[in-house]
Amino acid sequence: MRPDPVLKDAVIELLLEEADCLDERRWHDWLALYQDDAVYWAPSWDDDDVLIDNPKGEISLIYCGNRDRMGDRVWRIESGLSSSLLRLPRTRHFVTNIRLRQATADEVIATANFQVNTYKHEEQRTDMFFGHYRYRLTRAGEALQIREKYIVVCNDIIPRQMDIFNV
Repeated sequence: MRPDPVLKDAVIELLLEEADCLDERRWHDWLALYQDDAVYWAPSWDDDDVLIDNPKGEISLIYCGNRDRMGDRVWRIESGLSSSLLRLPRTRHFVTNIRLRQATADEVIATANFQVNTYKHEEQRTDMFFGHYRYRLTRAGEALQIREKYIVVCNDIIPRQMDIFNV
């Protein structure tokens, strides 16, 4: 598929804006990029080469079946009630190899690779998460919104708690 350059630019801008929102802790701007019925899913590995395929019947790294569930995670981050989230790590998302895989009048499928570096102050420690994303985007007038984000985390060991800002 030879992508429309205007569409590709819009997809790249959306994915980079999402990364900026997370790094800058603009949680509500991040939520606004998603449709109400969006799915945000980071499946776990069943074995070395197979990911789980049933987020409702198997344990996922992260699973939010709609934007309200994503909002619950944002509330948890902002509330100050979770001791592990009182002092958030610094993060920096690197989103690369963005490709348009399919485009119709209503929907765009895009993929990208990622690396997220995190620095935890009190531990003076830097960790890295890496993997790839698959996005299902829908057109909302002139803009694009995220309908689904599928996150494959390639780390064999998760070095600390994983939340929306780590991946």
